[in-house]
Amino acid sequence: MSSQVKQIKKGIPRQQTLSIGKRVLLLVLVWCVQSFYIPTSNRTFGGIEPKLPIDVFPVWAIWVVPYVLCYLVWISMALWAIFKMDDHLFRSLIAAALITCTLAVSTFIFLPTYVRAEHIPGSDFASRLLNFIHQNGGRYNAFPSGHVYITVLLALFYNLWYPRYKFYWILLPVIIAFSTLFTHQHYIVDVVGGIVVAWVGYYCGLLWARFFPFPEHQENGQLMRPPF
Repeated sequence: MSSQVKQIKKGIPRQQTLSIGKRVLLLVLVWCVQSFYIPTSNRTFGGIEPKLPIDVFPVWAIWVVPYVLCYLVWISMALWAIFKMDDHLFRSLIAAALITCTLAVSTFIFLPTYVRAEHIPGSDFASRLLNFIHQNGGRYNAFPSGHVYITVLLALFYNLWYPRYKFYWILLPVIIAFSTLFTHQHYIVDVVGGIVVAWVGYYCGLLWARFFPFPEHQENGQLMRPPF
């Protein structure tokens, strides 16, 4: 995380003027943009396969577990933000998510990329689940990785919100990134693209929400500043 970003302190007075209904609607708006992923992931022709010579990760079926469980993680983090995140940071998160998803969806439409489906051997649960995903899931929208940019974006904002758990906000995207590679759902360039798109959206979201110049807060006679 950038050293230029000041961490949010627990003592900063929290503002809760956005109703739960408005927060839900804002997240639904983000989902509407991200939902373009579904039709574009089912292309049947065209596009490029962004595979590089360094893409040498073997298939490791057990990694399908974090790959699938990340959906529950996203939902949990979104719900926690709806009920607990202060208005300023929540607005910044929404702006960042809209920018990130718009950039990603635009790439899916104008620069279609795909990953080849594979037959995953094995009769254990993880192998059968991964084989089902490969044979029935859309193979397009490889670049940038949606698993990566959504996870990274959430981790960045949660790091601002709960800086004491920084280790976990770093570990989470790392695990998800490896899960996309070991399941052969993405290539290395897709992971890198997901990280870049998330960071662009993150900083644009902070700027849009006017997190800088630093608004000042005062607690116990000391000036405190929110991030960026």
